[in-house]
Amino acid sequence: MNRARKSIHPPESGTRTQLLDAAERLFAAHGIESVSVRDIIRAAGANLGAINYHFGTRQALVVAVFERRLTPLDRARLEMLDAFENQPRPPTLDQILTAFIRPALLQAADPAQGGTAVARLLGRSLGEPNPALTKVLRRHFKPLVLRFDAAIGRALPSLPRRELMCRMHLIVGALHHELMVMDRPPPPQLRRLLSLASIEKRLVAFAAAGLRATGSDLPAARTRHCTTHP
Repeated sequence: MNRARKSIHPPESGTRTQLLDAAERLFAAHGIESVSVRDIIRAAGANLGAINYHFGTRQALVVAVFERRLTPLDRARLEMLDAFENQPRPPTLDQILTAFIRPALLQAADPAQGGTAVARLLGRSLGEPNPALTKVLRRHFKPLVLRFDAAIGRALPSLPRRELMCRMHLIVGALHHELMVMDRPPPPQLRRLLSLASIEKRLVAFAAAGLRATGSDLPAARTRHCTTHP
């Protein structure tokens, strides 16, 4: 694994960035609906009209907080998948999963890219649904889901699509858990096992084994119970 943590985010500056940074911290810590406009401008050191000037509405600020992190993350994932798919041979399942997992780990490990706050924000959006934001996120993630579902489907052609969706739902849950706790010191007995490269290797192996597992005795997958943010 390339350990160089090259930022996947374009540089920003000024009041707009201060508002985004403050909102991101507060939303991750307290929930999206619990944070007021006054809380955000106070934390950002901005004036009352700053949110209206830079974003128009509070809801537009909420969307911008998510898109600032997720758009470059998705781009990094798709670029890595493109690189694997442009090789002479079709990508392996492990390579496809690496393209999905590695960029998220690199982002969570880098405070300049939002760190673990990104995973906490996604967790908030699941536990405290905001209808307008949910609609934006579904539209945002659709191209990513289609590309990775198609790639995994080609690597595992015998796996039914609904079963693939259910298993990816579980894999995403495992990834999100790891992203949310990456900034916590590991127990001493695990410290040597939990380098970024080691975490990636274990997650890819775990996900690949789950996707390859046979399950003829499983009940039919219900798609509506097997969807989540990637």
